[in-house]
Amino acid sequence: MRARMLVAHHLEYSAKVHEMGDRSAYSGSYKDVAIAVVSSGFGSSEVLSCCGMLMKLGVTSVVYLGACISTDRRHGLGSVIFAGGGSHNLLNCANTAAKRYDLAATVRTVLTPGTALSEEGCIIDEDTGAFYELAREGEFDALAILTVSENAVSGEKMEEPEVRSRFYAASRLAFETIVLA
Repeated sequence: MRARMLVAHHLEYSAKVHEMGDRSAYSGSYKDVAIAVVSSGFGSSEVLSCCGMLMKLGVTSVVYLGACISTDRRHGLGSVIFAGGGSHNLLNCANTAAKRYDLAATVRTVLTPGTALSEEGCIIDEDTGAFYELAREGEFDALAILTVSENAVSGEKMEEPEVRSRFYAASRLAFETIVLA
């Protein structure tokens, strides 16, 4: 559903190019830049499978959009996080895009669930670590833009309508990042 929403709101000249179960892929353009929107399904193995497919197609830059859990009260629900460990080029482009749209975003270290908290304010997300590892092995630029949907310290969780709204804001940032890259 999110992939269809991204295509409907952002892409020009879009077409569905693949569908299999809960995975779908669309191609189109955003501000005259060729872009593919791919839904990965759920879980890190699905994200890795999609990235492997994109690498075979010659994709050189991937921006992953997802949700995360914060371990710090300073990251309120809906905060936008750039996951540390990705491409410096894409991170610089994302920071530039965030400033243009006056959208506050923070760079944070990402840990997988069950990892001991090594620093205050880290983010927990199972997909991003595996995504970055594959990017390093496959030599493509990668950046994860995550929205805080839950706070592990306070126990707060966002309701679904707000999750969708914040996802939309993060998606605009992702598209602008790709244009700048």
